[in-house]
Amino acid sequence: MSFSGREQWIRYIFGLAAITFIAHFWQYQNLGLYEDDYFLIAQPMSMNMDEVGDFMTWHIFNFNATEARPLLYIIEFSVGFLGKLIGDFHGLYWINYGVILINNILVGVFLKSLWNQPIFVITGTLGFTLFPAETTHAYLTHISLYSSLTLLLLAFLSYLSHKKLLSYLLIFSSLLCYETVFPVFITAPLFKNKWDRTLFQKMLRHTLILAAMLGVIVIARKITGESRIEQLDFMTLLWTPVRQMLIGPVVSLSMFFYRPTQTLLNLNGELLIIVPLFFVGFILLLSNLKTKPDPDFYTDETITVLSPIKKLTVLGLTLLILAYPLNFTRAATAINGRDSRVHMTAAIGAAILVGLFCYLIVNIAKHKITQTIVNSGLAVFFSLLVGFCITVQHENQLSWDYQRAFWTDVIHLCPDITPNTIILVDAPLNTGKQLHSFIQWGVPMTLRQIYKFPKTWERLDELPKTDDQPRWYFWRKYTLYPKVYRLKPNWQDLIVNQGQFDFSPKNKAFDYFLQWETPRLVDSHDIILLEAKNGKLVRQIKPLMIGN
Repeated sequence: MSFSGREQWIRYIFGLAAITFIAHFWQYQNLGLYEDDYFLIAQPMSMNMDEVGDFMTWHIFNFNATEARPLLYIIEFSVGFLGKLIGDFHGLYWINYGVILINNILVGVFLKSLWNQPIFVITGTLGFTLFPAETTHAYLTHISLYSSLTLLLLAFLSYLSHKKLLSYLLIFSSLLCYETVFPVFITAPLFKNKWDRTLFQKMLRHTLILAAMLGVIVIARKITGESRIEQLDFMTLLWTPVRQMLIGPVVSLSMFFYRPTQTLLNLNGELLIIVPLFFVGFILLLSNLKTKPDPDFYTDETITVLSPIKKLTVLGLTLLILAYPLNFTRAATAINGRDSRVHMTAAIGAAILVGLFCYLIVNIAKHKITQTIVNSGLAVFFSLLVGFCITVQHENQLSWDYQRAFWTDVIHLCPDITPNTIILVDAPLNTGKQLHSFIQWGVPMTLRQIYKFPKTWERLDELPKTDDQPRWYFWRKYTLYPKVYRLKPNWQDLIVNQGQFDFSPKNKAFDYFLQWETPRLVDSHDIILLEAKNGKLVRQIKPLMIGN
């Protein structure tokens, strides 16, 4: 197989589309909303055109409230509003799928531009597509993060096509979306230039341009008082990037060994069908890939210091290391759930290294028998990575099932809610292994997203008066409606004030309290208490004595 013909490209894209869909979106109809989805996706879905316009405008101009990422919010709110037009948030998973697939195709084009060697390109693209260290491909909130990765890949391809101005505009846009991809672009001059004395001048000019871009964003964040910048001291700025760059590459590469082992030890259910089918498919794919001579790649016109394999190895490792320095909020040891996004950008460097590794071991095999063994080994490897991706989908499906079961119980147990009702939950919640079922600040708002309460319950006149539109202004539809609050252990000692329930942000009885909620004392008749008994959620119907 080569990439010389249109028919071959169509087959390649079709195959990549099938692998991407099955690996990450096979169970999309059984997936739901998780964590930040309840703000970035569900809230715009409940708005009309005017409301979502005001909402987006406010977040664009309030730089500090968006962590200086206005483009991120524009993307997410637009996707959420599309969910309203579609009428079903499951349709948004197709948009998510489209973004992921575009990135996978762009990586294939990128690898081909580095070295037009089919084995390197195909296996490298598979390594990126099935990258096992980052597990949030099917997470709607991360559409914006993967869009930032799209901007990075387009910036690389533009730079390699000598469209440098466009490449700089694209990479600057990534700073307004999700900045952790930005440092990787420092390597752009290393790909197509000779590694000689003139390279230093090109690298210096390129680095100064990128430093100026980053400086503009940092100054803007500082001026607007963006909280994350304010919290960074000198030692954090110095030590955190070093620690992340040392730990991150080791963790992300080790997942290529750990995840297949995980799949092998938990091979059951539909994996017993999917993994063998992919094994056969990868055998057929790899057996049709041939190495081909590439004279241009081996001449001194292309490289003057290092051999081609060594050069790509250095570049792959450099990309891997530079994927981590701007990850200040998530540890590079994270491998599950939303925190695993810390490894997202590392997939590009890993793709180069995987492609080189596969190319080298395929070329070691000179005889037909050894070629068959090598192809079989690689087919097992990639099919087990697909199996792991399917497992992640199952875990996210289970997380959604936890949510549906909990809220079904709440609705059945509380049919008599009134505008003043506060539902307190004294029970553990199943969170799930990957994307969590419940996020602290999301629990109080979810009931309002399930029910369409009567408009007479709004009581917006009770909200604080203000001349501007603070962030809580856009959450007003959740304020003063019935809510669900989780309780901390020993909550009984904290919740009573003058014989009534102390409903206040300062009260430590709550697992989380919406900061824009109006502090007040709530009569016990407006309280519903749900507790866990014998593994089930039950309503406390007898009087509960607390203090007096």
